[in-house]
Amino acid sequence: MGVLAALNLLVLAGLAVGSSPASAAVPTCQPGAPQPTNQYPGTTVIATNFESGALTTAGFSAAFTAGTGTADVSSAQQHSGRCSAHVHVTTAAGSVANFSAPLPAGSNEVYADGWFNVTQEGVAGNNVPYFRFFNGNTRFVDVYRSNGGGGPLWLRVAAPDGTLGYTPMKVNVPLGTWHHLVTHVVSNGSASTVEVWFDGTLLYSSRQVATGFTAVTKMQLGAEHRRQAGDSFIDDVVIKAGKAAGQLPGTFTPIAPHRFLDTRKSSPVGADQAVSFQVAGANGIPAKVAAVVFNLTVTEAKSNGFITAYPSGTVKPNASNLNFGANQNVPNLVTVRVGADGKVALFNRSNGTSHLIADVTGYYTTGTPATPGAFQSLAPKRLLDTRSSLALAGDSPVSLQVAGANGIPATAAAVVFNLTVTEPKKIGFITAYASGSQRPNASNLNFNAGQTVPNLVTVPIGPDGKVTLFNRSGGSSHLIADVAGYYLGGTPSATGAFKATGPSRILDTRNATAVRPDSEVSFQIAGTTGIPAKVLAAVFNLTVVSPQAIGFITAYPSGTIRPDASNLNFVAGQTVPNLVSVPVGSDGKVTLFNRSAGSSQLIADLAGYFLP
Repeated sequence: MGVLAALNLLVLAGLAVGSSPASAAVPTCQPGAPQPTNQYPGTTVIATNFESGALTTAGFSAAFTAGTGTADVSSAQQHSGRCSAHVHVTTAAGSVANFSAPLPAGSNEVYADGWFNVTQEGVAGNNVPYFRFFNGNTRFVDVYRSNGGGGPLWLRVAAPDGTLGYTPMKVNVPLGTWHHLVTHVVSNGSASTVEVWFDGTLLYSSRQVATGFTAVTKMQLGAEHRRQAGDSFIDDVVIKAGKAAGQLPGTFTPIAPHRFLDTRKSSPVGADQAVSFQVAGANGIPAKVAAVVFNLTVTEAKSNGFITAYPSGTVKPNASNLNFGANQNVPNLVTVRVGADGKVALFNRSNGTSHLIADVTGYYTTGTPATPGAFQSLAPKRLLDTRSSLALAGDSPVSLQVAGANGIPATAAAVVFNLTVTEPKKIGFITAYASGSQRPNASNLNFNAGQTVPNLVTVPIGPDGKVTLFNRSGGSSHLIADVAGYYLGGTPSATGAFKATGPSRILDTRNATAVRPDSEVSFQIAGTTGIPAKVLAAVFNLTVVSPQAIGFITAYPSGTIRPDASNLNFVAGQTVPNLVSVPVGSDGKVTLFNRSAGSSQLIADLAGYFLP
């Protein structure tokens, strides 16, 4: 038995020393194995399990490598079959390795699906890339595993100005284990879609991601530089590309609030002068849009006056969007058609100069609206001016005909108009609601005695075609209404279509705790009573009450970076309203940030939402 054991050891030793690597004795890959598939839409560009034995025969371009970097097919690891792609990069200078798949021209929607196994990570503080989405030579979306710290998963997005934004996916990826990643991108400028699934769980979903591109030209896997050192194995990759259907005419695309105009960086708008700013084709917005929504703020005004917003290149209408006194900071939401040159004009009807700030929050698709909930913008036109008759008495309503008049069809569902109160005798507020319905517990415009205050109103139209305005005040007030447009009637179903809801109160911090200085409050919109589980954006009237110090409020999608924008400006003790149109975060919430040295009470009355 001892002799036999010795012989066996000799035989085994001979085999081990005298043979080639064991993988050479049998085929390392299985070229006949079925290719992976998935249910996602689009034309299949890549579908490979890498059993062909080479990256190029799998459908990718020739790998790019330099220094000690390598990219090939290996049998060392596999999710299925016997082989997978292998990317190896070291910390040596110039070490790099990646491989790419060019996409069909005109592709703007891509699903990238694959399995990844990072067996060795690189330098701490850097990352191991997974899928990377390119336009030309610019990477604008990618998902990666961070080196060190347990390997957290991150989403990285390049904004239109090239700055990088980082979003944690709140999962860690252990080394040496296979994991399934799917990334979906619809490149649509400032309103791009990005979704990330990890091991079958949706980690991130937003249709309001700001990028500077409207096409995806290349998908890349692998490392760009040596600090992304390590070993990555990739298997069962499916890449599908296509052309996402554009939104229907008149539907809304929200964007993360972005500053398009700030005359404080140049020179103020002169008395009885206009300033124009580019909307179409700027900051990722398409080259042609029907109308734009932006928050307009006047500041450092030298004299009383008002601002009129209108399409560039057209005759200035007899209407106002924002009224102000000398040295006041006054905001108001504006919805206005975009001129043929892609610009909007703002006219300063004042005896003094004024600085103007415009924070764009979305736009409407060009074309003739035909689907329920689509928006039709109108040239500003005066619907109501009680100064031509009698002031509205305290605790009294006035109804005005909307549907079937002034270019608004009898079937319209909701109307958008700029409402201004002037010459009020006492403190109070105005509530706008559908004629024939019960007056809600909500406000659209708050005022003090003698004030002139504007606010944009979005309100359902009653069955008699009218809208009612109620003056909740102990004194009379004059009201002025300038129409901006209307929403088509019917049951909304298209992406970006609007559903009017109210108004209804969805936030009142007076029932809980005031928002502290430089702090935020988030509140749920999607999935609340009567609201779908997913909504694209929300429209609500925001009111600040009893602020302890001067400041402003910024509204933005929950879970995103707070933008450099404002929705509502106030001074200590002031009650100020403003309509807000803002994207809803992936968790169904909106966040309000109180940029002030004092606490503030906030009230939000929902006017409606846009469908995803």
